[in-house]
Amino acid sequence: MTEIAVLDAVWYISTLIFEVPTGAVTDRYGKKISLLISALSQSASFFVLAFGKSFLLISVSYILWGFASAFETGTYSAFLYDSLKLLDREADYRKVIGRVTTLAILASALGSVSAGFLAGISLALPIIITASIALLLCPLILFFTEPEILDEEKEPSYLLHIKESVIFIFDHRLVALLLLYMTIIGTAVWALHIFYQPLLKFFEIPVENIGILYLFFRLSSAAGAHFSDPLAKVTGKATIYLIPSLFIGSVLCMGFFATPWVISFIFAIFFLSGFYSPILNDLLNRNLPSSKRATIISVGSILSCLTLSIVNPILGRIADVYSLQTTFQVLGVGTLISMFFVLTFLKREEI
Repeated sequence: MTEIAVLDAVWYISTLIFEVPTGAVTDRYGKKISLLISALSQSASFFVLAFGKSFLLISVSYILWGFASAFETGTYSAFLYDSLKLLDREADYRKVIGRVTTLAILASALGSVSAGFLAGISLALPIIITASIALLLCPLILFFTEPEILDEEKEPSYLLHIKESVIFIFDHRLVALLLLYMTIIGTAVWALHIFYQPLLKFFEIPVENIGILYLFFRLSSAAGAHFSDPLAKVTGKATIYLIPSLFIGSVLCMGFFATPWVISFIFAIFFLSGFYSPILNDLLNRNLPSSKRATIISVGSILSCLTLSIVNPILGRIADVYSLQTTFQVLGVGTLISMFFVLTFLKREEI
């Protein structure tokens, strides 16, 4: 578990290093080129991963994968928001991004079933197919229409653009708090991913059946994304308090109960992972200028990558030395303490 967590840390550190530079490239030179670079790099990284036979080669694939992810982070979200803004439909962003997220999760859910059976034949096979699918994105991206940024002038230089974006965050406390909120929840959600399969194997569930379970996990996540807009309208401002409360409760239950019934809490966490993203992205995008949107979202991703690169190896070590249940307990309590401080300050802001 420690070695797997270290590989994850390699990915996060790679994404962290490239995050703001790629975000600035996106804002200054266009979102289409960033998405194209991302698709090509992601495909290459998966091919290396599929055929890599050493820890060094697998690490190289994770570095390249992080580079690809850095170009993608915030880009499609900013692309969509700016396109809707150009059409005077930015008020529909939360609804549209919810549908987009739902479709993406459904595709992933269908892939989970086939991946489980393909992995039973060869672990490399689903990775090779994923690499091939990434290549198929390239002609699709070329048909995109780049939305023109009309409302602000771009900074005259690349470094000044990054500087002005960081200054904007410090000058707007709500933006800074939303980035911290997304960082903490995102860190906790993604940190859990490497522990689900060991937990399911602990209950002696075969890899083929794990693939089927992941289908239903992702369907739960798709449901969260699909119903995020109507549910957020019902819960209103309380939504930002409900998300961490339900998440922390589910993780702590996984930490204190070592029975197959804890799988139900994995469903709850997947639902929340689909639910929170459209809501928080909408809140953040509504408070960002178009010319700095991708760069500022990238700054948020840097915070997540930094915390995950530190947290994941620690959690992996705890799992090896103590138990998976202890790992969940530590993550739950850590998230509780962190979110308490963020929500205390966020309560004073007008959302």
